[in-house]
Amino acid sequence: MSANKNAMKKEQIIKTAMQLFAVKGSSSTSMQEIAELCGISKGSLYLVFKSKEELERSIYIYCFRMIHDPLQQEEESSRPPRAKLRNQIEILLHHVYELREFFQRQIQELAGKGMPDAPEWLRKINGPLLNWSRDKLEIMYGKEIIPYTGELFLLGHGILHSYIWVLFNHESAVSIPRLADHLVDLLDIVVAGLLAGHPVPLIAPIVLDSWIENHDGSSLQRNPLQLIKEMKELLNSAKDMDLQSIDDGLESLAILEGEILMPHPRKAIIQGMLGNLQGCSAVQQQLEDLQKQIPLQSPGICGFH
Repeated sequence: MSANKNAMKKEQIIKTAMQLFAVKGSSSTSMQEIAELCGISKGSLYLVFKSKEELERSIYIYCFRMIHDPLQQEEESSRPPRAKLRNQIEILLHHVYELREFFQRQIQELAGKGMPDAPEWLRKINGPLLNWSRDKLEIMYGKEIIPYTGELFLLGHGILHSYIWVLFNHESAVSIPRLADHLVDLLDIVVAGLLAGHPVPLIAPIVLDSWIENHDGSSLQRNPLQLIKEMKELLNSAKDMDLQSIDDGLESLAILEGEILMPHPRKAIIQGMLGNLQGCSAVQQQLEDLQKQIPLQSPGICGFH
C-alpha cells in the first residue's frame, strides 16, 4: 500500500510540474512553486526527487511511457500489420497532441539553449526504433524492401514531424485519423515505387547497421566503416612497411569499403580484400575485429549470398 501511495505521489508531482513547465518553461519554474501547487513542503518534494534535473528526467520518461504502452498494446493485437501501423500512428499523434503545450514549451527552451545533445536514455531509443522499423517493413512488404529501411525511416520521421507541426499550428486543418490514414497510404505509394524501380539505396545497409549500433548504449563495438577508417590511418602512418605494401593495403581497403556500401555486397570480393590485408602487419588487430563482424551481417541486411 505504501509503495502504491508513493507511486501516486510521484505521478502527482510529475503532472503538476508538467503543467507549470508548459506555462512557464522548466528553467523559469522553481521546486518551491511545484511543491506549493502540489500542497506539500519543499523538503517533502526533495524526498521524492533529489534534484530538479531528476524530476525533469522523470517527466520525459513518464511521457515516453505514456505513449509507448498503448503503442505496445496495439503491437500485440491480432490486427494485420498495416492496420497495426496505422493505429499506432494515430495513437502517437493523439498523445503528442494531448501533450502539445508541454512539448512546445520544451522545444522553445531547447532552441534557446542552442539545442544541446539529447539525453542518454532518449538516444538509446533510436537503435531499437530502427530495428523495429526494419522488422515492420519486412513484415508488411517482404525482404525486398529491407535495403530501403534507412530512406523510409527518415522519410517517415520527417513526415511525422511535419504532421505534428500541422496539429500544433493548424488545429482544425486535418483530423488525426485522416493524418494516420494518409501517412500509411503515402508509405504504400513510396514502397511500390522503390520495389518497381529498384534504385540504389541512398543509405547503404551497412550505414544503417552503424546507426543502430552507435545508438545502442549496450555496445562499444566499432562498426566496419569505423574499423576501415582506422586501418587507413594506421597504414598511412606505418613506418615498418614498404611503400608498395602500404599502397596495396590502402587500395584493398578502398575496394572493401566501396563493396560493403553496395546494396548487395559480393562476398567473394570482400573475402578477397580481407585476404589481401593479411600481410599488413600494422592493421592486424583491426583486421581480426573486421573479420569477426562481417560474417555476422545477415543476408537480409547486407545482401550476402
